[in-house]
Amino acid sequence: MTEGQVQPKVLSYTDQSSDITVVRLEGDDQGSTLDIDSAPELRAVLTRLAEDGRLILVVDLSVVDDVDSTGLGVLVGGLKRVHVQGGTLSLVVTNDRVRAILSKTGLTKVFRVHDNVPSAVATLVADYAEEGIEQRRAAIVERQARKRRVPEKGVLVSGDHTYEHVSEDITLVNVMSRDPGGEISVSTAPTLRELIVDLINQGRYFLVVDLTSVELLDSTGVGVLVGGLKRIRAHSGAIALVVPSERVLKMFRITGLTKVFPIFATVDPAVEFLGREVPAAHV
Repeated sequence: MTEGQVQPKVLSYTDQSSDITVVRLEGDDQGSTLDIDSAPELRAVLTRLAEDGRLILVVDLSVVDDVDSTGLGVLVGGLKRVHVQGGTLSLVVTNDRVRAILSKTGLTKVFRVHDNVPSAVATLVADYAEEGIEQRRAAIVERQARKRRVPEKGVLVSGDHTYEHVSEDITLVNVMSRDPGGEISVSTAPTLRELIVDLINQGRYFLVVDLTSVELLDSTGVGVLVGGLKRIRAHSGAIALVVPSERVLKMFRITGLTKVFPIFATVDPAVEFLGREVPAAHV
């Protein structure tokens, strides 16, 4: 612990109306650090809450002005613990140094970070109103089962993705099908870009991109899809998307891309749509 700083104490309370538990770290005006000395208490609280079925968490770090690798590890571990059960963990951070640490370590892409507790709670209430814990848990179980399956005959593997040529002209790309529940972000998007470019180079100009296994899509991931569409349009081709997740679909709505991409909830109508587009391309 840095000299002059104190260990924060953990106080948790529950918002009974929305099943959201806020874990507040309390310190004093001297500044507090979440480190090897103080992090174990937070770990114990987060573990106990998860065991008690409290799976939607907000950790309020407002009093914290420094965090070390142990503290970060406890936060990531807490998120993993609830995530596999359909829950999540958001952070409230007011200190610029702590925000910079989260950004430098890439954790701003892992956690939702808010300026205050009301904002964090309101966002979680909205998220879980659309898709509850049980639905998320069932989806995770299904994704894990899918990951264990051996690819069917005709299904080709490319990193975390698989693809298959469903007709003479149309290729189905199953994004993150080998790592269900994953994200398409700055760290994972390059492999999808490479696959799309490779398929185009093979003369595959009609792609159904299935995002069923994707839990999070950031601006980098969106950029890869837009870039792929531009390349394919140069060959008079088309891309249709399969996006059953409301959370992922929101990204396309926010960016206005629902007007650019034909988007479907399941694969079959997407394939049928491209099937109608193919003849026009051959005229």
